[in-house]
Amino acid sequence: MKPLKPRSTGQRTPVRGRTGLADALFSATQQRVLALLFGQPERSFFTNELIGLVGAGSGAVQREIRRLVESGLVTVTRLGSQKHYQANPAAPIFQELCGIVIKTLGPAEVLRAALVPLGDQIRLALVYGSVASHSDTAHSDIDLLLVSDVLTLEQVYTVLTPVEQQLGRRVSPTLYSVAEFRRRRTSNNPFLTKVLVGETIRLTEGRDDLPTAG
Repeated sequence: MKPLKPRSTGQRTPVRGRTGLADALFSATQQRVLALLFGQPERSFFTNELIGLVGAGSGAVQREIRRLVESGLVTVTRLGSQKHYQANPAAPIFQELCGIVIKTLGPAEVLRAALVPLGDQIRLALVYGSVASHSDTAHSDIDLLLVSDVLTLEQVYTVLTPVEQQLGRRVSPTLYSVAEFRRRRTSNNPFLTKVLVGETIRLTEGRDDLPTAG
């Protein structure tokens, strides 16, 4: 006799999207609050400033701030009628939390700062892939697209090595000249088209229409 097969219930398990590192650790509001306070630990923020920058409801932001203050992770100082909040460098996990915030919430900012000395040598710099779409995991590379008529890949790797050490993650750059970028854009190159229609984080100022130019 053939073994009976279990009868299908007609219900399928829903396929869920990949969970990014930051989403696995913190809620959306927590991510924004922590990114501000521990991504810029030398700076203090007053209440309304945090609420405006986070872009969430004032009640949700104030609850997160209150929890951070009560735990000792954040200090509060009253200046006149306003309360100013700042990451507490005396907290026992201050350095670790700053590192977690940088690695999970701020890789684009670290890259942006690293590219500043190159100035006008870079026409366009975009983070794309899983980091841009917030679906990265602990093993995900940081995908970077650069457009420059001056830089070589060797120079790019030299700049990116300290970034990789700071973030503990590999940065994978793709470098095009302006002419090559325009040619690939005009010919609807599959790779470049996929990058540009997907989610990206622009690291350079919008000096021209290069991303959409034919």
